[in-house]
Amino acid sequence: MDFFIEFFEALKNDLGKIFGETITLGDNPITTLNIIIWSLYIGFMIGIAVTLYNRLILGGLIRKLIDRGAMTEGSALTCAEVGCKNPLIRFSLREKSTLRRIVHMSGDTETTRSREPFDKARFYIPDENIHRAEVIYGNSGTGLVSILLSILAFFIVVLISFFVIPNLLQMLTNFISEITPSSNIV
Repeated sequence: MDFFIEFFEALKNDLGKIFGETITLGDNPITTLNIIIWSLYIGFMIGIAVTLYNRLILGGLIRKLIDRGAMTEGSALTCAEVGCKNPLIRFSLREKSTLRRIVHMSGDTETTRSREPFDKARFYIPDENIHRAEVIYGNSGTGLVSILLSILAFFIVVLISFFVIPNLLQMLTNFISEITPSSNIV
């Protein structure tokens, strides 16, 4: 239990330095290392969130459109008909988004995108985009178990680097300070 208390106190101190004071790299290499490690961990967590968003939310829309046969402009469906009521989908289907290159709206042409109101817009995936949609937004690849294991593994790496690396650096510093021209070590 003391391990976690010490860990979170050190994290609080590091975050206090990040947000409360000016940090100059090189003054305290251990604090700098902690900042780098936590930045990597936060970036990793953001990447996981984006992956989950693509697989679960956007992938859900893609799978429902394919399952219901919305592959031509004539068979296009609204988001309400598909059962996607997530407000993030509206954002993802904006005019120049990546998803909109795959999922077309009725009235889209080669050069222009339809600007029909979202509530009335009908969406479909053209035949030439189905494979691409399944690869990008499909369920294959990263699963929930692998994501949880990745989070756990990276967190263990953070903990090890948080506690082991400062001790190793201190041991190296002590060793180097003991090696002097007058000592008999060399």
